[in-house]
Amino acid sequence: MIWEEIATTGLLALGAGALATRLGRNLVLGSVEHDWLADELELDRIEPDRQTARLKSGMLFRVFRITGVSYDAQTPEQQEILLSGRSAALLQLGQLGLSVRVFGVKRQRNIAFEADWPSETLAEIGEAERRRYRESYFIDWFLVVGSKEYRKLLEGSGKVLNGLGLYRPHLLERPERDDAPCPLTGFVNFLICGDLRHDLPSIAENLSGALPASDLGVDKATGTIATAVPTARVQKIVSVRSWPEAVSGRIAGEVLAIPGDVEVSQVCLPGSATRELALMVRKKRELDLGLIGNPSASAEYGAAIELLNNGEANVWTTQFQVIARAETSEALDELVREITGVFGRYRVVYSVETAGAPVVWFNRIPGNDHLLRPLRLLDSPIAALWPFHYAAIGLEKSPYGDRPVRLFQTASGQAYAFQFHVAEKRRSIGNYLVFAPSGGGKSTLIMHLLGGLAKFTDVRSYVFDSKEGARFMVEAFGGAYQSYDSLALNPLDVGAETVATRKRIYLALKSLIDEESTDDEDEADLAHAVQLAFKLAPPERTLDAIYEFAFRKRSGLRRSMSKWVTDGKGNAGLNAHIFNAPRDSLSGFLGQSFLVGINMNEALGDPVLGPPIVTHIASAIETAAHNQLGDVGGFNVFIDEAANLMRNAGFKSLVAEWYREIRKLNGAIGVAFQDPTALFDSGVAEAVVENTATTIFFPNPKANLTALQRFNLNSEQIGFIMTPPAPGQRRVLVVKQDAAAGFEESAIVDVDLGALGDVTRFYDSGPSSVQRLNDLKQNWGMEWARYL
Repeated sequence: MIWEEIATTGLLALGAGALATRLGRNLVLGSVEHDWLADELELDRIEPDRQTARLKSGMLFRVFRITGVSYDAQTPEQQEILLSGRSAALLQLGQLGLSVRVFGVKRQRNIAFEADWPSETLAEIGEAERRRYRESYFIDWFLVVGSKEYRKLLEGSGKVLNGLGLYRPHLLERPERDDAPCPLTGFVNFLICGDLRHDLPSIAENLSGALPASDLGVDKATGTIATAVPTARVQKIVSVRSWPEAVSGRIAGEVLAIPGDVEVSQVCLPGSATRELALMVRKKRELDLGLIGNPSASAEYGAAIELLNNGEANVWTTQFQVIARAETSEALDELVREITGVFGRYRVVYSVETAGAPVVWFNRIPGNDHLLRPLRLLDSPIAALWPFHYAAIGLEKSPYGDRPVRLFQTASGQAYAFQFHVAEKRRSIGNYLVFAPSGGGKSTLIMHLLGGLAKFTDVRSYVFDSKEGARFMVEAFGGAYQSYDSLALNPLDVGAETVATRKRIYLALKSLIDEESTDDEDEADLAHAVQLAFKLAPPERTLDAIYEFAFRKRSGLRRSMSKWVTDGKGNAGLNAHIFNAPRDSLSGFLGQSFLVGINMNEALGDPVLGPPIVTHIASAIETAAHNQLGDVGGFNVFIDEAANLMRNAGFKSLVAEWYREIRKLNGAIGVAFQDPTALFDSGVAEAVVENTATTIFFPNPKANLTALQRFNLNSEQIGFIMTPPAPGQRRVLVVKQDAAAGFEESAIVDVDLGALGDVTRFYDSGPSSVQRLNDLKQNWGMEWARYL
């Protein structure tokens, strides 16, 4: 499972007691003399190194943005290794005497974008998508280290960069240009008012007075903290008073999954090893000598004492808090209820702060170390609480442009920017696989994605459709749709003789013969047939014309080819009408629109008829894309229901070659199966899987478990696929990978288009949708699309 590293918290019962005396209470909660808001903040300036912030007390701190690690593909063993690495990093920071503050900040950001669409329908869908995802949630992780000694701070910074290197930490710094946005200034502003800004210019001097968010309004009766920069917000704080026996990152993960602006943070102050050892030894002696012994607790203290004696652990004084943020008091109260609900499920004892709220708020700022809710923890449970999970958000850019193909929502409420590709550079891999049971919504999703490609100039999409499942959507989007049997097809009509056109005819002939293997004589016949074809000029260049002279008498090759021709005696093969047109009409049809659908009818289910038709059309697409687009734009080919086609040797050769080579033409290919078994039984699975950038898995309880395991999916991912979706739920698992670049991420995204509103009327399939389409055309003629 994600974030399942668990650590025990046995030491947390040791010594809170900050409110035991009147003096202590005043120092923590504030009095007339010691009120946190009665004087100017301690923030002073950003040092000349542009990476270090200084307080007026002389305290120094640095801020790291942590990108995180995706846990979706991590095994439990790998998660344990990651936990050990985080614990070791905390140990090193504690041994240097550095304070540590960790933050997970979830905020909304505007991600809306404009696009030019080729049809009114797609423009309406695009506007609905823009409204739906105008604001989306993003989670940022930060780690703040503080010290009064610059040397130790520098050394600690190195420990963070090295010890947490897998999590991709980045040190925030002030830019060289004063007018450029400063991430360090933005973070300091966030510490004060909760507003994480990405647009603030650098403020190097007098931070307390110069930041836009230096004023707060605190109601100590209710614990509400009001801010008004740049817009009015109210906040409340939920602090942890006691942890359960074991903790994991799921606690913070579920809190951050709540819809709304939420901050999770923890203050960690290193303790004195000598003092902590003395306390533990005394406590263990009390447990051993008491009238009622506690062997379990004594053993736990014994283990902790050994760790401290060996320099293998620190004891930290910690404070963990969650800050809810909303526009109204009603929304804030609802958010607090959901947060406390999560704590209740995990048996976390908490307080919704009132009078102590400003104390906890300012404890987040380095140097404010009088903690209201101190709990003592070892490195390991702290590390378990903070797995720094990187929730995949997709890619904003691709070789086609600087926009996502489509946007979806993840379980954490974040927007996922879908791309077929794994990188934005030209000729990067964009191939994909789709595994979906019949009736699972595959056609709707694929058409939504291909419709999204239409926003990019000079990008064409081609759909090999099954049973007119996509016809309504293709035509509603403004595309062209036609049945293969109404097209004039001639696989030999490829133009002038070149290396590429010779290969194209060879592949076409190979798909026609339907032989699993060919011997040397067969290969010689095929080469001779290719040579003969170029001896004739269109329209005489046909299969009928070369058949009598190209293939040896009584050979298996000749028998296979006889199905596709009318021989010299007038005997017509079963499929002689398919490929013997004088000229091929595909190039003209393929160039009609940005989106072309070809109804394959029974061909996709026929292992004899389907492969050569698909092979020929695919080759024509390749040629058309090259001739019409050149080195700009790109193209995307989707082949539905490919299991039967994989029985044909020629088709398998084409698929393997395209998955390996199509990116060089700025193209991408996608193939759909109901189950992965057909792919792995085909003999070309290795070439396909190794050159696939994106794999989409629909839930399918009948999927073959052994086949799924060959994708190196973890137990949680397989569990998602094998579990029936809840009623009304439409989610898919998206797995992206590029072994050469070391890129891998996965996400479970909600593909229910109902959230887009009325535009779902454009997403229809099946016989009734085709009848509706025909009725509209009959009633309204060329204006039919206006009445969808």
